Amino acid sequence: REEKIRAFRPTDYWELEASFGCQAGAYAGCWFDEGFRKPEEGAPLFEHATAFRLWDKSRAEAIKAKCEGKPGTVEEESKPSTQLSPLLFDLTSLQREANGRFGFSARTTLQLAQALYEKHKVLTYPRTDARALPEDYVGQVKGILGGLPDTYAPFANEIVKHGWAKPNKRIFNNAKISDHFAIIPTGTAPKSLSEAEAKIYDLVTRRFLSVFYPAAEYRITTRVTRVEGEAFKTEGKVLAEPGWLEVAGKGRTQREALTPVKPGEPAAVKDVVVSAMQTKAPARYTEATLLSAMETAGKKLEDDELRGALAIACVASTADWLSLSLLLGSFGASCVLVFGFPDLPFSQPRNLVGGHVLSSLVGLILLHGCGPQWWALALAVGTAIALMMATRT
Repeated sequence: REEKIRAFRPTDYWELEASFGCQAGAYAGCWFDEGFRKPEEGAPLFEHATAFRLWDKSRAEAIKAKCEGKPGTVEEESKPSTQLSPLLFDLTSLQREANGRFGFSARTTLQLAQALYEKHKVLTYPRTDARALPEDYVGQVKGILGGLPDTYAPFANEIVKHGWAKPNKRIFNNAKISDHFAIIPTGTAPKSLSEAEAKIYDLVTRRFLSVFYPAAEYRITTRVTRVEGEAFKTEGKVLAEPGWLEVAGKGRTQREALTPVKPGEPAAVKDVVVSAMQTKAPARYTEATLLSAMETAGKKLEDDELRGALAIACVASTADWLSLSLLLGSFGASCVLVFGFPDLPFSQPRNLVGGHVLSSLVGLILLHGCGPQWWALALAVGTAIALMMATRT
């Protein structure tokens, strides 16, 4: 990833947005190429090509000049859409969610979940890679619903009232469980939780309640306004039934209705804006995205043996190895600074960063492939790589 970022060169492109007027008000639409086809993989700009981008400024300006002040015809399609709740948490998905919501590191989330399991007895075993419950667990779920704190009682009561806690292969599935099932509350009322512990407990409990709720239902409207042969797209999304979003606290906020246009009513182009933009390099890994990458490491490799070696078998170790390997990489890079070898070109800090990243990854591979007993080798190799990267000219 770091090599791609360093080698990246931005490319200019342009997008057009038109403002349309109708009897009920105004709405905006983005120009798009109705005949767009995604380029073949490996073709120039493959990763950046979309129907909404123009790679020629003169063409963008020509479309603007052609459409400004002209009337347009409107076509509209509206259809229902549903969105199921996310699955129950396993450890990695909980770590990703906690990192995105609260900024918790993977290790911090594991420690909090472990405390909620061992000390407070309010969550089930957290070191799991399963996102389902045993098929014989339906009866116990009903007991858990009755033991949740009063904050969650309205949602738990709805589930019991409508009989939503029933056999469902998406939730209760023995085939999707290895050693331990998904992380859920135990039904024991929590007492004296720290602020951080309460956040993790709330995440798990709301996810647990959400999976039993119906899907959220939307009404999605796609409007295409054509002006002088050019098409502009406008999309609206109205939440019809919140379903599980009510548990997540999002049931009252998701409404993006379009300004209505009567059948056959023309829309006048009030303004067209051409926006100059540039393609962007791939984003650097965050702890959350690195956790996801570690889960799927090696899946695209053709070599079965190598793919198997890279597969991460124990999610409990994912956070441990991630933290330790990053620590090793940091130590290796820090050695350069601490000892301050006078001949090293510190004027190029990017080499130090590269050493940090590369030595972290090497440390991770050694720890995963050989086990924690090889930490000394991982430390030595990580340090050596950091030193070599720092001395590059």
